[in-house]
Amino acid sequence: MKAAVWTGINQIEIKEVPMPVIGQEEALIKVKAAGVCATDYHIITGKLVIDNPPAIKGHEICGVVEEINSSRTDIPVGTRCVIATSIGCGHCEHCRAGNQYLCREGSEIGYKPHDGGYAEYLKVPVSAIVPIPDSVSDEAGSILESIVCPTESLMNLGVPMAGTVFITGMGPAAIAYITAAKIMGAGKIIVLARGDYKCALAKRFGADEVIDAKQIPDFGAEVFARTDGNGADIAIDATGAGEVIAQLPYCCKKGGHIILYGIPGDDEVISFPVKKLIVDEITIHGAVGNTKAWYPLVNLIASKRIDLEPLVTHRFALEDIDQAFDLYRNHDKSLIKAIIKF
Repeated sequence: MKAAVWTGINQIEIKEVPMPVIGQEEALIKVKAAGVCATDYHIITGKLVIDNPPAIKGHEICGVVEEINSSRTDIPVGTRCVIATSIGCGHCEHCRAGNQYLCREGSEIGYKPHDGGYAEYLKVPVSAIVPIPDSVSDEAGSILESIVCPTESLMNLGVPMAGTVFITGMGPAAIAYITAAKIMGAGKIIVLARGDYKCALAKRFGADEVIDAKQIPDFGAEVFARTDGNGADIAIDATGAGEVIAQLPYCCKKGGHIILYGIPGDDEVISFPVKKLIVDEITIHGAVGNTKAWYPLVNLIASKRIDLEPLVTHRFALEDIDQAFDLYRNHDKSLIKAIIKF
């Protein structure tokens, strides 16, 4: 089979590799489409050191069950599915609580020892299969993983009814946060974006108000001005930019919450005003998990309450995957999500 193999820093090669051989409670998935994630780009370029070559990356996957070796009868061959990426041991305290992504022995699809979806086929544990109905397209399925973690972090925290949510950034994660916050009852969603194009995009995807970071670099004061001097109930970073993250405590109301989703570079040091966090009782939450939101999101997409297809802006064949990564290299402002179609 063909696969896009990461062979070194900034090196992707299309190779013929052996077909995966499944074991007990594993399935062979024929990949129909795979989302191209910025995290993979950062790994491939060496900005994030959380895997090493050679490897087949790709953790946003929609496919069809080609073969299955399991006692389960509810996932027959031919089942269309997306792949839940977090794999836990199944018996530790985190797995028992449904937080497999925190498992000390855990792993993730698309990271060693598991190959990812930039290939014609991959094998996965049967427990990772999330069936999807025909009303969820391959394209929507292929980028579902990209909105699961943002959605789950808001599910875990909860959105105060009619509360204010402030979101920094205007990529897929920010769009996911906008969508989830609206469904969960946010009264006002304020987005920090950069430039006219991104600000218009934020309004298009549901932001109530937009702050242009090019015009207002001291956005903390602006958030307070737009919330009657109170600040946001929840302030979310979806950029990973240190200078943006450092300002979030100045956007929160007393007793508010900060969600950190964007991942800074390994060498980036960020300073927080610890006294303010203590005195104002502001709570900081990391967001990295994706175990509980899969089925609710599948249902919301199937019922058309969430539409992911407008997020797909670019489509490539596997052989052209490096062109997808070029969109990140060139900071192409038209990019929301690129996918590989098989």
